[in-house]
Amino acid sequence: MNTSTEDSWETRLEPARHQATLAPPPTTSYRVPNSQVVETFAYWRHRLLWSTYVGYAVFYFLRNNLSIALPVMGPALGIDKAVFGMFFTLNGLAYGFAKFISGVAADRYNPRALLVAGLGVSVIANLMLGFSSSVTILGILFIVNGLAQGFGFPPCARVLSYWFAPRERGLYWGMFNTSHQIGQMAILSIGAVLASRFGWQYTFWVPAGVGLMCCLMLWNRVRDTPGSLGLPSVEDYHILKEGGPAPSQERETAGPIGFDSRESHGLGAVSQEELSESTAQVVSRRVWRNRAVWLVCIGNFFVYVVRGSFLQWAPAYLTEVKKVSLLMAGSLTGGFELAGLAGCLVSGWVTDRFLGGRRGPACVLWMIMCSVFVLAFWKSPSTDPKVYGLLLAGVGFSVYGPQFLVGVMVADLATKRAAGTAVGLSGIFGYASGILSGALLGWLTKAYGWDAAMGMILGGSILACIPFLLTWNAKAPEE
Repeated sequence: MNTSTEDSWETRLEPARHQATLAPPPTTSYRVPNSQVVETFAYWRHRLLWSTYVGYAVFYFLRNNLSIALPVMGPALGIDKAVFGMFFTLNGLAYGFAKFISGVAADRYNPRALLVAGLGVSVIANLMLGFSSSVTILGILFIVNGLAQGFGFPPCARVLSYWFAPRERGLYWGMFNTSHQIGQMAILSIGAVLASRFGWQYTFWVPAGVGLMCCLMLWNRVRDTPGSLGLPSVEDYHILKEGGPAPSQERETAGPIGFDSRESHGLGAVSQEELSESTAQVVSRRVWRNRAVWLVCIGNFFVYVVRGSFLQWAPAYLTEVKKVSLLMAGSLTGGFELAGLAGCLVSGWVTDRFLGGRRGPACVLWMIMCSVFVLAFWKSPSTDPKVYGLLLAGVGFSVYGPQFLVGVMVADLATKRAAGTAVGLSGIFGYASGILSGALLGWLTKAYGWDAAMGMILGGSILACIPFLLTWNAKAPEE
């Protein structure tokens, strides 16, 4: 064990150079000296925050390109909305299933390997999509892409759980959550240009090239827990940062199942009995038998009915009902994402600053706002793009707050030992909503018109309020 008071950066970064495999990083005997913990810990958590931020944005760049390719792709291949609705549903179900599997895996394996593997398969699927014209082949490839995309968020959530304490998660997870808005806005804007000027195939080929470069970046930049790098827990980091006494020589165990018992700020605060529990026991009690986690997941189902419907169908709605160009539709839907970015940041800040870490009240308020904006967007008689663009932005601001807070909330309730599984479970519920926002909405639009579809979306927004009301006081467990 190193006992020097000062170590060079080369020495401090040495544990990060261990060859990565699917297995968790090995325990390192090296420990960063207390005098250098704050500097080193800050370096790593900022590096991991922005690496996962860019990586998850690129995941989205390869994920939602179908919605912007649809207005050109449909007529070119003779595919109607009902078929595209089925594509959206199958993709969403595959994503939700894979998100659950990757959540369980993220609590047990190396998140670096999971991220790169998922993005790599998505790159291959997107590349092949651009060369396909058969409905059957397209459907299979969208399922494969959904499965690969499911390995994006849970590994990122697992990394962030170890490097950011509960009292700051509303802010930092909010910052991270804007990554998928950036990725979505990028594919909407760039994809609209590519589809209009070069053909729908380029909305898949160009993202595939970007994804390949991102795989290399993630492999180079992402690492696992503080303990695997010779650092103490995030709680000890804050103690040292705030000028408190140096922690003892005990350190957070390296690897996915390690955690520190001295978590005074809520998440992961555990009894001495829980310290001896296996990962399966913790997951059983904190996730499977946790009523609040299941209620949040049900709320997530209805939140995703709204979010998925607008993400997948807004360009088609705007071009058919509002009679705007595809480029304008892409820009307006990008505004939906940009407003969602603000919704994430504001909702996270509100729960940290004013609600003491309770996410339920903010979810209720945001979904009430969402219902009002959905109704206004649907019924507005205006033909001015600025008006319905503003209303669409209001929907984005209000729906993305709960969409973000659900992930933080289930991670809070499950503790960081079971955060990956809880996030994966919420993903199953979220993307099971694709049955409604994909196949059902496509069928409703074809059979009864856009008004029936908008009525279904409004109903989902209203129903989301109920389970969040029932978790009004839920928060991270205290010691």
